[in-house]
Amino acid sequence: MSRAATSPRQRDGQAVVLDLALPHGRLRAAWTHPEADTIRTAHDAWFREALTGLRLPGAERLFGECEGVSLMCAVLPQADGERLVGICVAASALFLLDDVADDEAGERARAADYLAVLRGEGPVPAGSAPLGLLARTLTRVREGVPDRLWARFVAGFSEVIAAGAGKERTAREALRNYDAYLAARYADSAFDLVGVAVEHGLGLDMTDTQKAAAPGLWTELHRACFVHTILVNDLLSFRKEYFAGEPMNALAVLRDAEGHSLQQAADTVCARIAAAEENFLAAASGLRRDADDPALERYLTAWELMLVGNLSWSLGCSRYHGAVQSPSAGSTTAATAAMAATPRTFPTRMTLHRDRTVFD
Repeated sequence: MSRAATSPRQRDGQAVVLDLALPHGRLRAAWTHPEADTIRTAHDAWFREALTGLRLPGAERLFGECEGVSLMCAVLPQADGERLVGICVAASALFLLDDVADDEAGERARAADYLAVLRGEGPVPAGSAPLGLLARTLTRVREGVPDRLWARFVAGFSEVIAAGAGKERTAREALRNYDAYLAARYADSAFDLVGVAVEHGLGLDMTDTQKAAAPGLWTELHRACFVHTILVNDLLSFRKEYFAGEPMNALAVLRDAEGHSLQQAADTVCARIAAAEENFLAAASGLRRDADDPALERYLTAWELMLVGNLSWSLGCSRYHGAVQSPSAGSTTAATAAMAATPRTFPTRMTLHRDRTVFD
């Protein structure tokens, strides 16, 4: 019987072992922004001032291993440094506010207030530290963003707020099957905001290029990026969500709604990540054939770097993998896996413990 047809192997009591078949070698190598330290310093300084007078649970995470900075510097390594500071501020605030919404039903019930603040409709309501932080963040993030991109930012963020407000209903619909899950994740993952960040970070205006491009190719490119990003994150965040009993993960949906074992689910997700990579490359090749446009080339390169950067970041993210532990012989923990993720050394197995992930 093949590994794909068996249940995941167990080690150390409740630890789960899953084989991985991550695609690698077709896309560019990942790298991080050369000004990451400077960006981090500016980001931290802004938040120290912005948080003055606000008592916000979890805010200390902004100054530890900062996910907003590490992620954005990984996925937008070619962005203008000053613009990337604003993008990192937005990402960090989104991480923090998402955690608050997960933990506090009262904040989810204030969706109308969040939308009003987002749209600049009247004064910020009193009594909510998250709303206060959102208002201050929007003022900073708006700096230097052209109106056309700001409109897309507001529209994308509005979808995130609406999805958070209907979290329970969204989850019920999403857990019906894999296709319903992906549809729900498109709204709640803020994926439209990634395109805004790409254009703003690189100072691009893709309006005319998009109009001239074949609609099918343009749609397929972004669909492939969405599927790749969501499934990479789901696969590599599975330890955290598995032990927390969180069902909003593609592996859990494939197991619970479609009858897969966990190993079969991991195999399916890896295969669909590989298919999304192939679809991205095919769409990018088609778009290049149709247009000789330097801006298009920069845009396609930026999306490719986003895909590989997200994979590298997801392999090393402590939010997903817990505290770094000393690896056993022949194994690597999450932090070293990300640094070692070259075509010859991509992990082919992960062991999920309650407190950490170990890659082999």
